[in-house]
Amino acid sequence: MKLIHDIINELVDTNISISSALLKTKVLASRLENEALLTWVSKELKGYDSFNELPYYRIFKGHLTGTVIHGNLQYNDKPVATTGLDGEFEEAIKSMNFTQSISSLEILKTENKSGRLENIYNAEITSLIEQNWRNLGNPRLQLINCKISISVNAVIEILSVVRNNLLDFMLKIDSEFGNITEIEELKTKTTEISTIMSQTIINNTGDGNILNTGENSIINAEIKISKGNTDDLIKQLKSIGLNSDDTSELIDVIDEAPDYTNKKFGEKVNFWIQKMVGKALDGTWNIGVGAAGNMLADAVNKYYGISN
Repeated sequence: MKLIHDIINELVDTNISISSALLKTKVLASRLENEALLTWVSKELKGYDSFNELPYYRIFKGHLTGTVIHGNLQYNDKPVATTGLDGEFEEAIKSMNFTQSISSLEILKTENKSGRLENIYNAEITSLIEQNWRNLGNPRLQLINCKISISVNAVIEILSVVRNNLLDFMLKIDSEFGNITEIEELKTKTTEISTIMSQTIINNTGDGNILNTGENSIINAEIKISKGNTDDLIKQLKSIGLNSDDTSELIDVIDEAPDYTNKKFGEKVNFWIQKMVGKALDGTWNIGVGAAGNMLADAVNKYYGISN
């Protein structure tokens, strides 16, 4: 199909903006009536509305530094310690999230001359960090300002991931269905195309049935776990990309009795889920943060026999 060949030719030419290939992909997705592909390409073109929608490749760990006063001494660009902060808050302030459109990121890469990207935190966040230091026994420490910074290479990596993943998708589609010339015939391959998308564009581990483009982007992620069956639970967790160490860690604490009345897990199980969601956030587990939390909770609910 000529449209697919045109997209491939543009993607392999690094002098051509990725936006051009994405616009053509949007046309293809619309003609195929493929909502998952259309949603992903639209967000890449327009930018993401919230941090919760971000795919893993748009989230990076940054470096926290600030101006610190201790007694009569002032230290500039000193690393800012976060020990003791609430885990979710700490994760948020140490993450650099890129919601911008692809075209904005391309401009940012070109125009940035310093090689660094910075975001200065407001007085409220700075005050919370300072108060945490004092609570830990450092009453004389003052945090005057605080910022997070990261190399501009993060932007280059985002652009590279989008280009390479989209190219892998198009090459796979061309390889599988290159003999098809009519869009109506290609539309009959919706299931196969969605599977290829999950294996290439989304680059998810596991059985290729789960997408991580957004908060709840799941395709055919049916959970089949009998109550109290650890083998079913392990199989399900591995199918969504968790390794043996992660699953064993849960099995060690899964017998901690939940609160069936209020449908709440035990403390150790909750801690394990938070740890796994953290892996989704930092990219160790390639799946959307919202989707990760939902699937883990659903799997544990099934094991306990708790209805949603």
